[in-house]
Amino acid sequence: MAVPCPVCGLEEARIGVDDAAAALRTFPRRYREVLEGVDDLTLRRRPDTTTWSMLEYAVHVREVLELLALGLPLVLTQARPVFPDLDPDEAAATRPASVMDREHALRGIAEGATTLADQIDVTPYAAWDRPFVLGEEERAARVIPQHAAHEGAHHLRDIERVREAVKPARDDA
Repeated sequence: MAVPCPVCGLEEARIGVDDAAAALRTFPRRYREVLEGVDDLTLRRRPDTTTWSMLEYAVHVREVLELLALGLPLVLTQARPVFPDLDPDEAAATRPASVMDREHALRGIAEGATTLADQIDVTPYAAWDRPFVLGEEERAARVIPQHAAHEGAHHLRDIERVREAVKPARDDA
């Protein structure tokens, strides 16, 4: 049974691989649009101590899409590859400052999303059942595009919410 994400409501397991590819193809434009016109200071501002900034979310999505784009070919060509389970908060805490760049994040989102969508397009349907291990849990290859589509859509909403929370107050006087 598919369980909806408690934050965004998407049911990752119900996302078809073709639908995931279609969603991935929209991410470069959608992320560019949501970050467009935001000054660098606002882009880096956290609304509170427990919520990431818009840029942190964009960099996280870049990292996720790039990792998934690297992992999918391994899952499709190797017998039951094993990957470590990564903690996004730990990754964020150890992220070098040099990657905290809007254009770098947007380029990586575009490259990762396009690479994944292109891989999906040429993958035979039967291959989506190929197993891999993440942490200690066995999963099917289809989880990779499903997760990529969910991550991208979920964090777009996060960025929109943060953008609203940190936008500079306007002087209407």
